[in-house]
Amino acid sequence: MNKIFSIIIISILLGVPSTIFAADSASDVRINKFELIWSADTYTPYNYQGRNLPTIGSKVIIDVVIDTSGGNPLNLKYSWFLEDIFQQSKSGYGKDSFYFYVQQRPGAYHTVRLQIFNDDRTVFEEKSIQIPIAEPEIIFYSSNGNSHFSNQASTIYTFLAGKTFSFVARPYFFSINKLTDLIFEWTFSGKESIISSDYDASIFNLTISDKNNGQTIKSDLWVNVKNILDETQNAFKSMKINIY
Repeated sequence: MNKIFSIIIISILLGVPSTIFAADSASDVRINKFELIWSADTYTPYNYQGRNLPTIGSKVIIDVVIDTSGGNPLNLKYSWFLEDIFQQSKSGYGKDSFYFYVQQRPGAYHTVRLQIFNDDRTVFEEKSIQIPIAEPEIIFYSSNGNSHFSNQASTIYTFLAGKTFSFVARPYFFSINKLTDLIFEWTFSGKESIISSDYDASIFNLTISDKNNGQTIKSDLWVNVKNILDETQNAFKSMKINIY
């Protein structure tokens, strides 16, 4: 009987240190450093080397890049705040990613704040970032696609009569899945508009016939681009053309 009793006591004692060790291990986790990295789901041309900027209605994702040591990082809680409003449904253990949809106007910011801590708050770190809001944009490129025309509205471009020229309107920062989600409306010199959402709708071919009177023709080229998926997203671009 004493032998059996001794075995039970030993078993219990052996179990206690392991339980205490697990609890201590969980609380010993340390945050060495962490960063907040954000991205937006907006469209940019294939050779664009900058950051995709968010616009009204677009989705922004923030990921946490964290370096920890010691205990189990899965025991850390993440509390997310958008404009200082606690996002309860997107916070909790292991919630190291957060997303929201832009509501601010161009030129404004969305502020995201994150708190990371353990249950007893012996570990607590906080960081916030401001995400700038842009607006959809159109840039005119030449037909070879390697150079773009000036964004200055006062710039006048000169073309010779009797030739065909191609203009490419490249869209930036629209929330689309593919280029055909955009409608391009081209207008030259006040004539009837060309409206299309085809794959090549971003290209406008202008054939300038020979003139008979030898005078300079002053014209304007406009393009208005709309997002089929989100009617709040649109962009307009124009350029002045002199034909000799």
